[in-house]
Amino acid sequence: MIDLKKYDIRVINMTIATVGKRYQVVIPLKERKKLNIKPNSKVEVTTEDDKLVIYPISPASFRGIGRDLSNEIDATDYVKKLRREWEREERSDALGRS
Repeated sequence: MIDLKKYDIRVINMTIATVGKRYQVVIPLKERKKLNIKPNSKVEVTTEDDKLVIYPISPASFRGIGRDLSNEIDATDYVKKLRREWEREERSDALGRS
């Protein structure tokens, strides 16, 4: 029997997850839906006192190249797209300098 007196009362409303051999944890469906967490979503993992806390990170908070990669764009295709844009800009700049 679990002695709930030694735990925070909120434990009653929590879902239990298991840490696998590779230290992976599956976020239960109810919590994934509530926080709109999908495959490849980014989360921040931290500790508070003796608790492990996971915060979802909004893709809008990403900066630079990583921002578009968060929209499930293939990294190779994205880099090729960037290179084409850069090459166009270089050609445009070269024509403007002539």
